[in-house]
Amino acid sequence: MVSLAMIVGDLHYKVFSPIRPYLTWLVTPIQVVVSAPQKMISWAEMHLDSREDLVAQNQSLNQELLLLRGQLQRFEALKAENVRLRELLDASQRVDEKVVMGEVIGFDQNAYSHKILIDKGFSNGAYVGQPVLDATGVLGQVVETSAYTSRVLLIADASHFVPVQLARTGFRSVLRGTGDMKRMELMSVPHTADIKKGDILTTSGLANRFPIGYPVGVVRAVRHVSGKPYADVDVVPLAQLGRSRHVMLIERSDEAQP
Repeated sequence: MVSLAMIVGDLHYKVFSPIRPYLTWLVTPIQVVVSAPQKMISWAEMHLDSREDLVAQNQSLNQELLLLRGQLQRFEALKAENVRLRELLDASQRVDEKVVMGEVIGFDQNAYSHKILIDKGFSNGAYVGQPVLDATGVLGQVVETSAYTSRVLLIADASHFVPVQLARTGFRSVLRGTGDMKRMELMSVPHTADIKKGDILTTSGLANRFPIGYPVGVVRAVRHVSGKPYADVDVVPLAQLGRSRHVMLIERSDEAQP
């Protein structure tokens, strides 16, 4: 009854209006305490959801970044391959003989033999002894053929010899492989021969193995050792022996084929 009388009195006569602000001060702490657990639970749920979202978003971004990096690497590989193909195309246009384009599909695992496997065989016109070039120089020659593949002996192999001549002077000699992909030796060079670092060696056309005029290597060093009858001449192959992917098989005339 007292409560009802207070409600009616406050409703009609505003009895508690002067003290209502003070009563609010007293009630506010109670409201804060009562609502605190719910606020803490809401805050925890919000931050937990936010953390889970961030973790999931971070994983998604990492996966996307990895995918984009893979695509970028592929684009770089395609770009490099496009450059090599353009170089090979330019080189093929400079070749007088008819050429067959091929691709390297394998390497010999023998440490004492430097050979590659290409995707052209006798069904494509490949034959034993056929010269093989890449975009920058003489790569080697075909030593074994099957219907759809051929094995090419690289010029760096220790058993390989290339008749060459000095582009600057016309001096002729034989370039021998050493088994090192980055080093060959020029044989029987007299101490009086006019040869120096940076000279370009090209095929001489002798022995009817390689057509004349194709670049083979560049002189890296010339050493004159006392007591030796010939100078030591180191040559760097111009062809990308261990990195070429696309090659050219030179089709010589029937008279020149073995």
